[in-house]
Amino acid sequence: MARAKKAAAKKTAARKPAAKKTAAAKAPALPKSVTNAEAKVKLQQKAVDQAQKKVAQAESKLDKHRTKVDGENAKLAKLRADTAAKRDKAKAKPTAAAKRAVETARGKLNTVRLKLQDIRAEAKLIRAEIQAAKKVVTRELKKLRTAERNMKTKLREHERKLAKKVKAEQKKAEAKAKAAAKREAAKAKRAAKKKSAAPKRKKAAAKKAATRKAPAKKKAAAKKTAPKKAATRKAPAKKAARKRPAAKAKASS
Repeated sequence: MARAKKAAAKKTAARKPAAKKTAAAKAPALPKSVTNAEAKVKLQQKAVDQAQKKVAQAESKLDKHRTKVDGENAKLAKLRADTAAKRDKAKAKPTAAAKRAVETARGKLNTVRLKLQDIRAEAKLIRAEIQAAKKVVTRELKKLRTAERNMKTKLREHERKLAKKVKAEQKKAEAKAKAAAKREAAKAKRAAKKKSAAPKRKKAAAKKAATRKAPAKKKAAAKKTAPKKAATRKAPAKKAARKRPAAKAKASS
């Protein structure tokens, strides 16, 4: 049962969609000049570290040689004391065995002296190595400083360019905002003009409508007056007809 539950839980977890990772805001990519300068600084730092490591190694080597020298010096002091004692013994009792013991002690003393000389010579070489390594460190440090200065100048140039770009973008945005504000103001003006002109237009439209209706009334009035005019035009003809018989009667008499 427990296994079945675990399997079911795993299945449900697998079915669940993975939460989308929020994309982090990417920093603006650095130009090649800056990245190259940074790479040079890193390489130079490595060179400095290596040179310092060599100095440290040489110094540790010198410390080891110092301990060796101290040990050989102690041995030499012991052998000196031993040879001196044997010499005194041989002087007191100048036997062949005593003389051989003195010779062997002297041989041992000489070998230790030679060994000590070799160790001291090695120590001198190690000191020279340390000096050379330190010179290399100073040289590499100088190179590192120059590389860092170069990187800083490149970064400053890049930052200056970025600042210029940002300024230009700000100017563009401001210009766009001004243009948009002007357009909005013009739109508002037009809307205000339209609002103020709306009553005038209504009045003009009403006047036009009135002027269009007036000619129709005139036509109707003209139609009414037309038969009157016709009647007035026909009336003189009747009068003339009345006058004619009267004139004929006068003529017959």
